[in-house]
Amino acid sequence: MAKSKKLKAALIGFGGMGHFHSTCYAKQKNLELVAICDQDPESFKKTEEEINIGASGKTDLSKIKQCYSYEELIKTVEFDVLDICLPCHLHAEYAIRAMKDSYHVICEKPMARHGKDAEKMIQTSRKTGKKLMIAQCLRFMPSYQFMKEAYDNGTYGKLLRLDMRRCGSLPGQAWYRNPAQSGGALLDLHLHDTDYINYLLGGAPASVQTFGIARDTGGIDDLMTNYEYPDGPVVNSEGSWCKGTWHCSTIGVFEKATVEIYGTNTVKVFRLDVKGCEEIKFKKSESNPYFNEIAYFAECILKNQDPVRCMPESTLTSIRIAEAEEKSARARGKKVALA
Repeated sequence: MAKSKKLKAALIGFGGMGHFHSTCYAKQKNLELVAICDQDPESFKKTEEEINIGASGKTDLSKIKQCYSYEELIKTVEFDVLDICLPCHLHAEYAIRAMKDSYHVICEKPMARHGKDAEKMIQTSRKTGKKLMIAQCLRFMPSYQFMKEAYDNGTYGKLLRLDMRRCGSLPGQAWYRNPAQSGGALLDLHLHDTDYINYLLGGAPASVQTFGIARDTGGIDDLMTNYEYPDGPVVNSEGSWCKGTWHCSTIGVFEKATVEIYGTNTVKVFRLDVKGCEEIKFKKSESNPYFNEIAYFAECILKNQDPVRCMPESTLTSIRIAEAEEKSARARGKKVALA
C-alpha cells in the first residue's frame, strides 16, 4: 500500500517561536517543512533559540528553502500550510493574505492584536474554506489536558478554585516593548492563562476585574485578574514581565483533590482520601505542545475536520476577555462585564 503524501508547510517569522516550531517538523507524520521566510538574513545563521521555557533545539536548514519576503515565498515554493510565527500585530494581515492565496493557516498566539482583526481572520476562513487554527499551546500540553479531563469528567468532584501564574522578565526584542505591537505582558504572556481558563471552563466569564500596572512598555506588564463565573469556581490569574525570575504554575482545588501543574510533563495530585502525593509523569516525547498542535492541525486538514480543540471562534473569545482585562486594569480595577 502506497504511503500517503505529506502536506507541505512554510514557516514565516524565524524568531524565538519560529525556531521552536521549526524543530517540530522532522518527525511529523503528515506534514513536512519545505521553506522558512524571514526578512532578516541574519536569522538563518542561528539554528537554535532560547526563550523563557528553554532552548528550542537545533533546526537543520540544509534542505529547507530560505525566503526573505512573503511575495518571494509564494512565487518560488509550493506548499499547503502557512505556519505564522510573526510578531503579534502582523498575525491578522498575513493569515488573511495566506487564506486568500489558498493556504491553510496555523498561527502563533495571540490570535491578533485586536478582536476586530481576529474577526476578519474568521470571516476570511469561512469565505475561502481554508482552515485556521491558533497555536494556543496549553490546549496541547498533556499536563493541562489532564486537568481539562478531570474537570469535564468530574474525576475529583467539582472544581472549587483555579489559580494560574505566569511571570518572568521583559523580553529583549524591540517589538515586545511596543504595546501597539505586542499588547504588553497581558496579551503576549498572560493570554496563555486567559485562554486556558476560557478553554477549561467552556467560555468567557461574566466579568473580569484586573489590577495591573504599566511600567516598562506602556502596556499592562504586571497584573492580577479575577474571573467571575456565577455558580462556578473562584478563578484568578497573575501575569508579569516585571519579575526577576521565571515562575509558572497552575493549581486546581477540587472537592476531592488538589491538582498541581509545574512545568510541561508532571502533574501532582493530592487526594483527600489518600495520604501523600500521586505524581503523574508524561513522556517527554508526548509533552511538546508545539509538536502536538502542528500534528493535530495537519490531521484536521487531511480529514477535512474542524480543529474542535482550538476553534478560532474560541480563541477570539480569549482575545475579547483580554481586552476586557486591559480595560479593567486601566480603570484601576473597575469590574468589566463580557457579553
